[in-house]
Amino acid sequence: METHKDLKTLLNDALELKNLDHKRLSELTGVQEQYLWAIQNMEIDKLPSAPYVRGYIKKISETLHINHDELWELYNRELKQKTSGEYDKLPINRFAIKHPSRNKQVLIALVIILALYLAMNLGRIRGEPKLEILNPLLPVTTAFYQTFVLAGQTERYNKLTINGKEIFVNPDGNFSEGYELQPGPNMIEFKAKKLLGKEKTVTKQIFYQPSTIIKQ
Repeated sequence: METHKDLKTLLNDALELKNLDHKRLSELTGVQEQYLWAIQNMEIDKLPSAPYVRGYIKKISETLHINHDELWELYNRELKQKTSGEYDKLPINRFAIKHPSRNKQVLIALVIILALYLAMNLGRIRGEPKLEILNPLLPVTTAFYQTFVLAGQTERYNKLTINGKEIFVNPDGNFSEGYELQPGPNMIEFKAKKLLGKEKTVTKQIFYQPSTIIKQ
């Protein structure tokens, strides 16, 4: 056998020499015509497992009077070349830096943006919030009018409540809220809370003493 020939050329020459075509070769060998074409053209995905292919090649070699071992060796050599060319990677490609897909790039960018945001705003969302009560200033205060203006300062991004009611905080951090007092002691609870941080509570007491006007 001329080992310099490839499998396709070798089989074509042998068929021509025997004056056969693939249909007739299929009848003589019992190998389906589609498998004959697949072997000749090295269409691996159209062939069964290796033991079956070796059996087919044995029948082909016997019918065409070709040395079976040399034909099988030629088939395996071309099979190795084909699979290494199609499925394997060259070392330079195997170890080359792989660029992430567009979706991964977008995800990585979002993660970086989120990380930067958290780093820049860590003080806003964690830790103990600032809460300063300006009115009433003392722990216990006496008031003579029913409506009392509560006021103070906190960070504008904190959640602020007074006795459980959420209060609006100005962009500068100041807040004020009119509060209707009941006669006698009134406990006022101010509570500021950060998004992921702690709460801070300040309690004040306002003693409301309605003024009495004596008419003469």
